[in-house]
Amino acid sequence: MNKLTRRRFLGASATAMGAVTLGTHSRQLAQATTKPPAEGTLACVKHIVILMQENRSFDHYFGTLRGVRGFGDRSALVLRNGDSVFKQPGPQGYVLPFHMDTMTTSAVCVGNRANNWKCNHDAWNGGHNDGWVSAKSALTMGYFTRVDLPFHYALADAFTICDDYHGSIMSATGANRTYLWSGMIDPGGRHEGPTIEGGHESGLTWTTYAERLQAAGVPWKLYHVASDNFGDNGLSYFRQFHEAKPGEPLFERGMASVPSVTGDKAADIVAALKNDAVNGTLPKVAWIVGPASTCEHPDYSPAAGAYFIHELLDALTADADAWASTVFLVNYDENDDFFDHSVPITPPEGTPDEFVHGLPIGLGPRVPLLVISPWSCGGYVCSELFDHTSVIRFLERCTGVVEPNISAWRRMVCGDLSSAFDFDRPTLLVPKLPDTAALVSRSPLTCVALPVPQPPLYASMPVQEAGARPQRPLPYLPNARCNVDAVTGTVLITMTNAGARAVHFSVYANSLDADGPWQFDVPAREGEVRRNLKVHARGNASYDYSLYGPNGFLRRFAGHTDGNVSLLEVTSTYEDSDDKRLVLTMTNDSSSPVVFTVSENSERPGIPWVRALAPAQTVSKAWQVDREKNAWYDITVTVDIDPLFVRRLAGHVHDVFGNSI
Repeated sequence: MNKLTRRRFLGASATAMGAVTLGTHSRQLAQATTKPPAEGTLACVKHIVILMQENRSFDHYFGTLRGVRGFGDRSALVLRNGDSVFKQPGPQGYVLPFHMDTMTTSAVCVGNRANNWKCNHDAWNGGHNDGWVSAKSALTMGYFTRVDLPFHYALADAFTICDDYHGSIMSATGANRTYLWSGMIDPGGRHEGPTIEGGHESGLTWTTYAERLQAAGVPWKLYHVASDNFGDNGLSYFRQFHEAKPGEPLFERGMASVPSVTGDKAADIVAALKNDAVNGTLPKVAWIVGPASTCEHPDYSPAAGAYFIHELLDALTADADAWASTVFLVNYDENDDFFDHSVPITPPEGTPDEFVHGLPIGLGPRVPLLVISPWSCGGYVCSELFDHTSVIRFLERCTGVVEPNISAWRRMVCGDLSSAFDFDRPTLLVPKLPDTAALVSRSPLTCVALPVPQPPLYASMPVQEAGARPQRPLPYLPNARCNVDAVTGTVLITMTNAGARAVHFSVYANSLDADGPWQFDVPAREGEVRRNLKVHARGNASYDYSLYGPNGFLRRFAGHTDGNVSLLEVTSTYEDSDDKRLVLTMTNDSSSPVVFTVSENSERPGIPWVRALAPAQTVSKAWQVDREKNAWYDITVTVDIDPLFVRRLAGHVHDVFGNSI
């Protein structure tokens, strides 16, 4: 049995009291409004409500959710030792993700461990993403399932989940919340920054987005109770808010507590939100900061957070006009000490406003984002790259108020959330969601009576839920090819992008080189970037590089640079026909006949396609993607004259054409 610390007892007690005071739901959300929501454009959105919760990574919460880039990710990073990124190096070899069972362990209030600028950069480890256990302990690999988080999973199934949404900085809560409210951490140190450790400062002096809304006359408000907000009101980190006086707009809208109505802080926040929704006084932009017991920090139960979210959604749907014009965003500030396998992209060296002390600021590890609105129903996944500044950019589009603090690099590579919506097909009904009261009521018992979760001695990879998920269209059109020069001993990797948004690529040298990874940003609309890699500088003629791009895009180039092998190549294009297809072109520019073998990497691989090519011959082969797997493809090409020659191509064809099959 684990030892019950005072902090864990207080957290458990607070959760229990919140459950008792809030009571049970008097109605479900099945037919919350009778007014059809507006359709057509972003102008339909009259209110944006933002709830940022605490300290959970995407894999930790949603790694087993069907249809997202979770534990079944085919394009997951391969570590330098040849293992999958899911096999994190540990004292006894490696640690795999393991289930933190809320029925048999105290996983609902496990507490946090190392979580700051240094340990997060140590886990990231220069982009190799192999330092999680040494930086954060084996508990970093713990995850929940649908059984543990029934309400969160039901929200994802009912609305839209974003599976490439990241924290803004590889650090803790305060720094990430500073990004949410202001778009930066002052990397140049001109306004009492940079704030990288995430302490709850009160002396930052640059302008926040709330102040820009105030200056523009856009209604805004923060709903919280100042005496119990876990230090999560990011506006309070700024001197101008900290020193604001009662009666002044910055105090009344950003620092003052909601009215005390029920005597329970969470219920008071819900009551204030519901009052504004029902009375037509809901502001254009609203931020919510809950009390500690509902914030989902690892000291507190996710069930209490689920109950709070359910109550907030109940409040927003209490009025037909309010719900028919509202977007409710639920995101998480950072990952705490919980592992996520998707390597956060980082800027190329020298990118302005994106480095502190020689290290990239971010992006941070993935965290969940649930997009809840009449225009995001249907259980979709949106896989566009986002971070916390994307929330501000969505607000920019809805209010016309621009935030100049956001760096040019983030504006280039991160989206503005608009792809998570379908304004042409709004959905009136809010589906029935699981009751959360029972889960909340049992949380204190599990914290006290059950042991701390531990990685099992003999573990296996978790199994992600079967089935696909409808996907939102994406703005990417990535591709890449490789050319080998035997004379100079170089490998030229050419990265292209014909999509509407810039694409970030990371190139890894796998097990052959200690150098790398290398980071590249390829501009939108026919952008191209080339990188020459000097293979002979290592003293041999072999090479093995993997290139990772958005939404599972992967190319692996391996082989030799000498002899006839250097004159063989495989390239890819996409065919936009009734049946979306990947087209492979195999070229033999050598003086010898060769045999190419093309194999599909899947649970049910088909018979390999084998083709002999004479010297100076080229052949193309179109591969229809798997409709059952949401247009996913994963193909490996080998050749008979070089056992090291590999061309692996993985990704999604539907990315290319902006719609699912």
